[in-house]
Amino acid sequence: MLLAPGVILLASDVVRRWRHIHTFDRIHALGYAATVAASLVVWALLLHAASPRRGVVRQVAAGVFVAFFTLAAGVQGAYHGLYNLYCSHDSQIHSASIPWSVVCTLPLSRVGVILHLGVAFGLALLLVHLGRRWVEPRFVTWVVSTSLAPLALAGMTQVPVSYRLWQSSMPDFIYVHGMTSVVKEHLGIINDSPDRRVQRRSPEAVPKLTASPARPRNVLLILQESLRFDVTCVDPDPACTLATPFSNSAAPDRLPLLQMRAHDSTTAISISNLWSGVSPTERFETLHRVPLVWDYAHAAGWDTAYWTSQHTEFGNMRLYLQDIPVSHRATGPQLDARADLDYGAYDRLLTDRVVEEFGELQEPFLAVVHYSNVHYPYHFDPEHAPFQPSEMNKSAEKNESFRNYYKNVVYLSDMAVGRLIDHVRSTEAGKRTVIVYTADHGESFREHWQLGHTSSLYDEEIRVPTWVDAPAGTLAPEEEASLRDARDDFVWHLDLATTLLDLVGVWDDPALAPFRARMPGLPVTRPGRNLGPMPLTNCTWVWECEFRNWGMMQGPMKIEAREWDGEFHCFDVLKDPDEVHNLGEEACAPLPDVARALFHDMPIVTPPGRTAVDWGK
Repeated sequence: MLLAPGVILLASDVVRRWRHIHTFDRIHALGYAATVAASLVVWALLLHAASPRRGVVRQVAAGVFVAFFTLAAGVQGAYHGLYNLYCSHDSQIHSASIPWSVVCTLPLSRVGVILHLGVAFGLALLLVHLGRRWVEPRFVTWVVSTSLAPLALAGMTQVPVSYRLWQSSMPDFIYVHGMTSVVKEHLGIINDSPDRRVQRRSPEAVPKLTASPARPRNVLLILQESLRFDVTCVDPDPACTLATPFSNSAAPDRLPLLQMRAHDSTTAISISNLWSGVSPTERFETLHRVPLVWDYAHAAGWDTAYWTSQHTEFGNMRLYLQDIPVSHRATGPQLDARADLDYGAYDRLLTDRVVEEFGELQEPFLAVVHYSNVHYPYHFDPEHAPFQPSEMNKSAEKNESFRNYYKNVVYLSDMAVGRLIDHVRSTEAGKRTVIVYTADHGESFREHWQLGHTSSLYDEEIRVPTWVDAPAGTLAPEEEASLRDARDDFVWHLDLATTLLDLVGVWDDPALAPFRARMPGLPVTRPGRNLGPMPLTNCTWVWECEFRNWGMMQGPMKIEAREWDGEFHCFDVLKDPDEVHNLGEEACAPLPDVARALFHDMPIVTPPGRTAVDWGK
């Protein structure tokens, strides 16, 4: 009887993950076996301590047993049901609330979550009841178990677990390890989450909207990861020699937007800009309350979907997307239980899932397909690597080989994108689907002494490939004309957010007016462009910046500064596309003054050891 709680946890884990557990290598299998044994002991001690039929201590022990079993079994079962992995250190470490962390910030109103918690609670009560009927502990053994139980619980907090990739530990141990991490983080014992990350959204209710698109259509947003403009065939090119030949051939009639910029080079900030349409400089409360494109489309009666190969445990991304109203959803761990935390599941698996489910969408629909493998450390396949020499080596002398390695990664991911577009266009619904393609940001290769992204606002990090592919009859003539006219215009991700709403057909709905008032972007499907200053920043209240940098752009004039700079640098990106000639602040006036006034509320704390700079705070 005393082994029953541990056996129940083990059995439920095997039922959920038997295919995954079967793949454990020897070291992970041994680690798993060790936590199974430890789990059996801990739960036996707890149940034994709760089993006497009389006494105050047994009631306390029973309360601890019921609460802990409900959380370990119920929360982990519900979490796995939603995300195909267990709540862990990665799920918890960025949480701003310890109480919410106890339930892993689950959506407690969902039926599946309620069922998991309810069944676990009922089982816990039943186990205590049966223990009191059948165990009948002797006083001496009860004293021993009651003394050892707190030590066993304390010991669980010290046991190292496999919480990432393999998760080759029992779910109760993974849960305790995660809770221990978040408590230590809040107490300042560890510092694994020094910067604010996105928290769970509490979106404002969107009233019923009436969709009146200029033509009957569906909308599909394809969002790439870390994709540079200059390795992409943005303009249709039959001889495309860059890294995206597959999407190039799949959408030969696309309409390019050659001067599209992200406002940042951080995924979390980019998706906030693209999907909410509000400025990245808004306050924390606003950024976590504004509806996203799925909310608006759903309010208009459209079907909605979100598929991604991204690992949504990264930086709390799951909380940003947990409550969006979609009929179809997939994340990296749902595509592959061992998805990489940084580059996610393989992009080909994402395309496989979308191809499988695309026909289930009810027209009209808004769907987002979000790729991931072009994120460092990159998913590379030597069988698909045409750019040579290619080497995963970040040393300065190997920069060109490393850049070729990146281009081969783009090439591999683009195979999946091209296959997706080909499939969409082969379906009946695809003949009525407008595809919008962009990237969250770019990637740097030492152009301005930096590698990767988030560290600057130079064009290698924020100029992104963007195009629209619309089958005949899905755009009104004036919409197509506006998109063609915008080919060389300076446009922004905030403009793309409003373009999506215009394609859905809700942009003119009076009920959208209070939401629209917060959106500085202008639909590219309509005449008129943003001529005023646009903010650029990798420091926002959805993602505090590890590498602090800010800027603004107005037409071709751009200013940028990083945390060690005492002033903004000014560039004309048309005359100086490599941004090597700093024109000085006066040449970009009034942008520096506008930027200092705008960014004074942003998280701009100078890191230890750096000279403080007065940014007007």
